[in-house]
Amino acid sequence: MKKLLILAAALVLAAACNNGSKYTVRGTITGDSEALVNGKAYLFNQDRENPFRDTVDVINGKFEFKGTVVTPEPYIISIDGVPGMLSVFLENEVFTVNGSDTAFSESVVTGGQAQTMMNRYSAGAEEIADRYDVMSAVDVLRSSEATEAEREEAMETYNRYQEDVENMKNALVAEAPVSHFALYLLSQEYMYLETDSLSGLMDAYKADPAFAENKYVAELDEYLQKELSLSIGNKAPDFTLNNPDGEPVTFSEFYKGNKVTMLDFWASWCGPCRNFNPTLVEIYNKYHKMGFDIIAVSLDRDKDSWLEGIKEDGLKWTQVSDLKFWQSEVGQLYNVSFIPQNVFVDAEGNIIGRKVAEEDIETLLDEYLR
Repeated sequence: MKKLLILAAALVLAAACNNGSKYTVRGTITGDSEALVNGKAYLFNQDRENPFRDTVDVINGKFEFKGTVVTPEPYIISIDGVPGMLSVFLENEVFTVNGSDTAFSESVVTGGQAQTMMNRYSAGAEEIADRYDVMSAVDVLRSSEATEAEREEAMETYNRYQEDVENMKNALVAEAPVSHFALYLLSQEYMYLETDSLSGLMDAYKADPAFAENKYVAELDEYLQKELSLSIGNKAPDFTLNNPDGEPVTFSEFYKGNKVTMLDFWASWCGPCRNFNPTLVEIYNKYHKMGFDIIAVSLDRDKDSWLEGIKEDGLKWTQVSDLKFWQSEVGQLYNVSFIPQNVFVDAEGNIIGRKVAEEDIETLLDEYLR
């Protein structure tokens, strides 16, 4: 009897391990669409560097995907001839999909810890939106006929909605702070965290064997190591880029002639960048004679647009770009994931400021130039 119990336990354990190494997604979609009788369903991720795509038959409204995923993350399911797409937070678990061909994107997805948390997150955000009637507030903000008082009230409502959604999300993360759900949310927001906070979170994930091969952990750790290398007091990475005339400009040659140099990441298509440029022109005019200069790295991809933006905004300082958009090599070197963004260095190229708020730039310049 004892041997039988041990064998039974071993079989249960083996089954559990097997279930944990593969996913199964079983779908049942109702409706009159011919695509449900004998069609095709597709499962794919949204990772351009590591694309994945699977195709299965749809027979009488039913389909089934099977496989293994290394990094749990949202995947997309679509059916030929059926409008809409459905998001599934895929991990190595069993999932069920139930819906109709007239509202496929609203199908109910059950299974998996991350999907369960995502369902709660979506339901919570929807409840908060209904409570604040946030769509009405958005309509007011978009209306050209709304009064200033109406717009202020609508913005206040929208801000309260966002705050409540953020608090709800944080409460869910607190339930499972080291989880695929929490890690995915972190992968969307990491660039706004202080280095110490991100470092603490990454230590927890790197210590958990379940995340040993997770791509988000690898990507975030790479970002963190770059952030640490870009800390105040460290030497700024050197680079060479061409100016609009095709002439190479080397950063280390540029900053050694100034007391303070601002490395400004911007683009002609970036609204906040263009809105700040008039202020930056004033700052440049005020401090340039004191030993301040700017070298701007544009994340444009169209040269004519880049040149037009420089001319329209009256930018007198040095401009460089490789016209590679978000794939800018210098942008990646400096961990640029949003713009406008800046780095300030002294005459030796030591970083004295980074991601300095617009309203704090003159305070930093006063400290080093006065």
